[in-house]
Amino acid sequence: MKRYRHLGILIVLLIVLTLALSACQQQAATEAPKEEAPKATEAPKEEAPAQKEEATPAPEKVTLEVWAEANNVEHWRADGPAKAAAMVKDYNIEVIPVNDDAGWGDYKKKFTLAADAGEAPEIVVSGHEDIPVWGNAGYIVPFDDCRAKYPEFNDVIDSLWNATMWQGKSWGVPQDTEARPMFFNKKKLKEMGWSDEEIAALPDKIKNGEFTLDDMIATAKEAIEKGVVEPGYGYWHRPRKGGDFIQYYAAYGGRLYDPDQDKLVVNQEALKNWYAFQRRIVEEGITPENYIGTEWSIWHDTVSHGKALFWNGGIWQWADWATNYVADLGGEDYLFEFVGYALQPSGIKGKPGVTLSHPLVYMITSEKASGSKNQDAACALLAKTTTPEINTLHAVGSTHLGILKSQADYPEYKNNKFLSDVLYMLDYNFYQPNHVMYGPYFDIVWDYMVKAENGEMSPEDAAKAAVEQLQAELGDQVIVE
Repeated sequence: MKRYRHLGILIVLLIVLTLALSACQQQAATEAPKEEAPKATEAPKEEAPAQKEEATPAPEKVTLEVWAEANNVEHWRADGPAKAAAMVKDYNIEVIPVNDDAGWGDYKKKFTLAADAGEAPEIVVSGHEDIPVWGNAGYIVPFDDCRAKYPEFNDVIDSLWNATMWQGKSWGVPQDTEARPMFFNKKKLKEMGWSDEEIAALPDKIKNGEFTLDDMIATAKEAIEKGVVEPGYGYWHRPRKGGDFIQYYAAYGGRLYDPDQDKLVVNQEALKNWYAFQRRIVEEGITPENYIGTEWSIWHDTVSHGKALFWNGGIWQWADWATNYVADLGGEDYLFEFVGYALQPSGIKGKPGVTLSHPLVYMITSEKASGSKNQDAACALLAKTTTPEINTLHAVGSTHLGILKSQADYPEYKNNKFLSDVLYMLDYNFYQPNHVMYGPYFDIVWDYMVKAENGEMSPEDAAKAAVEQLQAELGDQVIVE
């Protein structure tokens, strides 16, 4: 019996051991997943960024066309936005830049035809005076919302926004601005007996109203009489139609626009004196007969090679002369040797000289004009174009004044001697008005100015006829003073 009792105890111990081992195995089985759990949850966390990137596709490419009227030294007008496209983060932008040197008349005609057909570019560069006409036609969209989106636009010189305004809204962002000096030949003045001090003082005398248009005519006549310049080379104004001529209307006290009434203005006395000046320069022999219509290439070659004593031009022509006309003579260094520059003299003693500024503007076209819905992308592109890095490329390369406050201290701009010399002229500038009828207004006063200069009509008769036509065609849109 004892033997059977021992056997029973052994069997019980085996059963207990078996149960114990089973319990350990069950515990290991239940605890094993707990040990693996962190690995199972950590693995997706490590892979999550890759999955997120794959789920967010790159922005779809947006193609924007930019049109600009530009010659070979002004190409950054369209190429600037193309370069700025890489800086835009919100859109994947590709820019097709189109620089057109066919001339402003043909360029604007191409744009209006394209806009009428719904095939205009997404961005167009043109003079600020086109804003009311193109805005009224529905070709362009207001710019205020775009301006509010990006801080880059806060750097634009405040007064330049005035040139973009029409009907209480801004319609674009300035691309460049400039001044239109009276250039003079320092070497010719020296030959006439002027001292270096007198030559250096001329810009200030013009600025202060001490040297007037009458003095310019007298000096040019003296240069011809002394054989310093050939007859007809005392003074060369712009040879073809352009806003520059309005400077002489302003020089005699004329005003163009009444902002309170939103109407154009013509001052009869100032108009007559302007026309008389244009005829007098021919009669006095300092400007050739039948001069208007001279080819631009002849004009540029003449003034850039020092054949004229005084001439009216624009600061952007400085780069053109240095690059395209006198590069073989030393370019800009050659020009600095003999060319001086000042404001346009006043026609009234004691009144300061003046200059016309004509800001060009980037405008965003409407869906109707371009067939495109990419106005927001165009806005983003113009923000990155409106930076000192991009705008200075154009300003220095084409000798235009900068549009940004920060450019005054931007090294590449600040170190440019010519631009620094003429910057003060913006304190004496004025703009042509943004008015839907200014185009017809200018056409009329220009046509009668040509008749007066060419001797087809007396200045008095030409001025009277111009006023009558302005009243007939513009009606109550023009105030006659």
